[in-house]
Amino acid sequence: MIRRKGVWITLFILPCMVLFAFVYAAPIVTVAATSLTRYTAFEKPAFTGFANFKTIFGDKDFLISVKNTVVWVLLQTTLHVSVGLVMALMLHRKPKGWKFTRTVYLIPNIIPTAATGIMFTLLLNPTFGVIKDLFAFLGVSGPVPNLLGNSKYAFWAVTATWIFYSAFNTVIFLAELSAVNKDIYEAAAIDGATPSQVDRHINLPILKNAVGTCVILASVAMVSQFDIIYMTTRGGPGTSTLNLPVYLYKAMLLENNYGKANAVGVVQIILGVSLVLAIRRLFRSGDGRKTALN
Repeated sequence: MIRRKGVWITLFILPCMVLFAFVYAAPIVTVAATSLTRYTAFEKPAFTGFANFKTIFGDKDFLISVKNTVVWVLLQTTLHVSVGLVMALMLHRKPKGWKFTRTVYLIPNIIPTAATGIMFTLLLNPTFGVIKDLFAFLGVSGPVPNLLGNSKYAFWAVTATWIFYSAFNTVIFLAELSAVNKDIYEAAAIDGATPSQVDRHINLPILKNAVGTCVILASVAMVSQFDIIYMTTRGGPGTSTLNLPVYLYKAMLLENNYGKANAVGVVQIILGVSLVLAIRRLFRSGDGRKTALN
């Protein structure tokens, strides 16, 4: 009986494993293998060992792209997730107009990221963008700064295009909170617990696993973020907004160096896997729901 059950489990899993092998595993192996070669659009891969990795780690622009990527990951996993968490705690209390607020807050997240990049490029244009009218309304004299075209402001201007759009995280948190037995909140109210005490001693422990999930999703998304950065600054001015995906794009299409680009891809994969493992370990200790109930 146990053997028959194992056969059925294997048959159910097999299609998924085959699909994973062809769609994910095979490309990853190909990227890793070709990262050790000299490979362009006009010549076949020729094995060169770790030459591509020596090249990129000796390139100042690559190191800056790694730094920018890591900083964006930290911002995304702290500020971005925190904004989503605060919004979820507020909406969970169902204040007046909470349904309207929830709907409006979700709208920016359903806009394609490339469209968001173009939109902010127009809004922040110092010649005809909304920012020009905003400066005039505030009575600020002098020329309007080019936020996306100045290396002093570009990094933070690009960051502002997505950092507060965290409705996806809010939806995850609200789904977790909606599964909590209402008797827990009624007992807390009878004991005289304030809303802040309910959040601190009940909601936050319950949301621990959900926070870990959102942090993983946010960090992986930033390691592969390309659309908004390319549509707004293309990694510039200079290297102020350069990150790993944009560096990879330039190595592949502008330099026609597929081997170098794949070496960058390997670094991205290692960075992404390392972040996932580290975050899982950080949030692994204990079950948030059990902690809250105890």
